[in-house]
Amino acid sequence: MDNVIIGAGLAGLSAAYHLKDDYIIFEREDHVGGLCWSVDLDGFVFDKSIHILYSADAYATSLIKDVLLKGNFHSQARESFIYLQGVYTEYPFQAHTFGLPPQVIEECLLGLVKARYENHTGGRPKNFAEWVVATFGEGIAKYFMLPYNRRQWGIPPELMDYTWIDGRVPTPKVEEVLHGALFPPKKKFGPNSEFWYPEMGGIKSLPLGFVPHIKNLHLNTGVVKINTKRNTVTLSNNEECLYKNVISTLPLPVVIRLLDEVPGAVQDAANDLQYNTIHTINLCIDRPAISDKHWVYFPEDEFVFHRLSFMMNFSRKNTPVGKSSITVEISESKHKQINHSALFEDTLRGLQRIGIIRGKDEVINHCTMSLTPAYVIYDLSHRKNVNLIKEYMESRNIHSCGRFGDWEYLNMDHAILSGKRVADRISERSPHFSTITP
Repeated sequence: MDNVIIGAGLAGLSAAYHLKDDYIIFEREDHVGGLCWSVDLDGFVFDKSIHILYSADAYATSLIKDVLLKGNFHSQARESFIYLQGVYTEYPFQAHTFGLPPQVIEECLLGLVKARYENHTGGRPKNFAEWVVATFGEGIAKYFMLPYNRRQWGIPPELMDYTWIDGRVPTPKVEEVLHGALFPPKKKFGPNSEFWYPEMGGIKSLPLGFVPHIKNLHLNTGVVKINTKRNTVTLSNNEECLYKNVISTLPLPVVIRLLDEVPGAVQDAANDLQYNTIHTINLCIDRPAISDKHWVYFPEDEFVFHRLSFMMNFSRKNTPVGKSSITVEISESKHKQINHSALFEDTLRGLQRIGIIRGKDEVINHCTMSLTPAYVIYDLSHRKNVNLIKEYMESRNIHSCGRFGDWEYLNMDHAILSGKRVADRISERSPHFSTITP
């Protein structure tokens, strides 16, 4: 077998599925899926942070619906909101300010008109913060776009690029913004206005859908070294495997540390890559229907969390009858430190403050999961560093894919297509795969 696949997340599984033959997969965990996984806490299903499915790609859509989930999903209209100054307003904020305090609406509308119709001589925005102000105006930037993104990403927007926004940040027309300020929302914006989610099993049903279609999968087997001179990978069980191609889904900084030799410029680029950590506190609540929403964004610093998700509304099978569930997300990075010892208490206080949890509600169980890396941060050197690293890896027949292998903000369908892209590109195959005991 020619191709060694490192990591059995969505991208690695997709690469195997599309290669069909001549591959072996090594996964250090005892299950497939990577971050696309779910846990069951006495009948409460929680994903590793929020996961929803949607795709504009016809092939990915067919693969997900017809092969991987085989009908184990349902499509639903998104119910996502922003909580600001004690008011829920529908997502996206820039199109739905109806119901907010009048001075907030006035600042947002005047700022947008100024941004869209005044002559600008500043040229191309230099960073994400400048792009936000130039696109939406100072009011929308002030009340939501800048504070929320600072809280989610864990980095000042002035230090971020904005190449990640395409298709992710809705830019409604001025008349749509005006209508959204004067009237309750009637239109949903964005590519995930309708999304899919498994009926049963949580989001782990997606990677598990690959398993019947692949082979040569080795769990509990990590890769600890890649020798590009001998074309071998060293495994956590001390075996060595010969390869012709490595397909790596590992985070770029991690795979660079595994290589036998790395030029200084490539090592510096890997050290410079930025990411954040997301801590999720999952709560099992002994009361039904505590919210009718899917998720809510929180741009204000008085709350320790930046987003809440209500898993019982993703699928009724996620939560026992008569109960509710909440996933709380809290970001951390080298730019944003948090008090770990106070997270649970601060979370409960925030939930009580907004009325999600009431005085008599009982938290009957909870668990905490931390994802590192969680989001790739698009700092101002992101593109230059990623290109340099991947060019070097390709020169050593190491093909990188997936959210952290590509070091891009990929959705689940993008991760699947990323694995397919690498598999399609690899055309030469050798007849044998060898295992050597050193």
